Amino acid sequence: APDDLPLTRYSGSPFGWMIARTAWDKNSVIAEMKINEQFVGNHQHMDGGSFQLYYRGPLAIDAGAYQGSSGGYNSPHNKNFFKRTIAHNSLLVYNPDEKFACWNYGGGGKTEFAANDGGQRMPGDRWETCRSFKQLLSKEYTTGKVLGHGFGPDAYKPDYSYLKGDITQAYTEKVKEAKRSFVFLNLHAAEIPGALIVFDKVVSSDPQFKKFWLLHSIEEPVIEGNRFTVRRTKNGDTGMLQNHVLLPETGNAQIEKVGGKGKEFWVFGTNYPNDALPNRPDDANERGAWRVEVSPAAPATENYFLNVMQVADNTCKQMNNVKRIDAEKVVGVQIADRVVTFSKDSRPLSGKVDMTVDGNATMKFVITDLIPGTWQIKKDGKVYIPAMEVRSDDGILSFEGTAGHYEFLR
Repeated sequence: APDDLPLTRYSGSPFGWMIARTAWDKNSVIAEMKINEQFVGNHQHMDGGSFQLYYRGPLAIDAGAYQGSSGGYNSPHNKNFFKRTIAHNSLLVYNPDEKFACWNYGGGGKTEFAANDGGQRMPGDRWETCRSFKQLLSKEYTTGKVLGHGFGPDAYKPDYSYLKGDITQAYTEKVKEAKRSFVFLNLHAAEIPGALIVFDKVVSSDPQFKKFWLLHSIEEPVIEGNRFTVRRTKNGDTGMLQNHVLLPETGNAQIEKVGGKGKEFWVFGTNYPNDALPNRPDDANERGAWRVEVSPAAPATENYFLNVMQVADNTCKQMNNVKRIDAEKVVGVQIADRVVTFSKDSRPLSGKVDMTVDGNATMKFVITDLIPGTWQIKKDGKVYIPAMEVRSDDGILSFEGTAGHYEFLR
């Protein structure tokens, strides 16, 4: 039985992946978070920065299928959709003139180029599998770097699990900076047991290159204002995911769904289908058929995304309220009895940081992006916690407190 194993597991270099869950029973929430530091090739996907979320069925999924009527390696589905960034819950930056050379990808049916999905580059010479350890560590096969990882209070009963990475090198020069932070919250609540917060900074070389934040699902999502909902209603699954888009701000956020018959595997004007084989049926449709794209409406070089996903059973009538925290140096989320913040520009914070939170209950704080050292916490002008250590591996202050004005001083 797995009952005595930790609920959060971090797998470091060369990948930088984290799995976090709320429990080991059938009602567990499971989150996968990926950075991808090196690219090996072969079966590996261009999915740096992607995530998956499961609760009573797959909710935020990796889309596509490895094998089907379209074939395997070098089939139109495999090389244009399934292994590409567009099939994952990651980030696209679409340069309409970008070329994706793929001649050295294995298998029959080779073509000189693959479709432009707006995603991450194909490492190596025209998408060639890495051949040596020296090559693996080269610039060509380096696609990201983990900037922070941690959990608290411990891996066996974590309230939060955290992973942050720089995935700039996964893209061509169209991307000047791409950083993604994940915080998975175990809310210890029966009705709404978990939440995943994702914060992104994306800087493009051209403001006209459109940016997309993606979330893939099996069933059709429902969009309402600045939030959308994914439900599982088939094959015995009963889970539900609701995502609040806090950045881009309302008025500058385009939230659109793509999918359905003839558009299940849509790549900027072309569908790349891959129907199930008779001996490999996919009755649960785990290859997916839908995605939500979140984009800033106004062209800009620098953009931020802040999304909060909560999970519950599909009978849940009301999710937790979600509130964005805005301060001079930090942006964050207040949800249930939790407060989570990030550096506003994603750079490590070294000096005084302050913010105000409201509410009636005791809250658990997770303050990320702090440089290592000893920090003091003040509340309403008085010393609240005289000294707390921020470690170099996670850069986090984690503590409990009530509403008030907080100052953090190193």
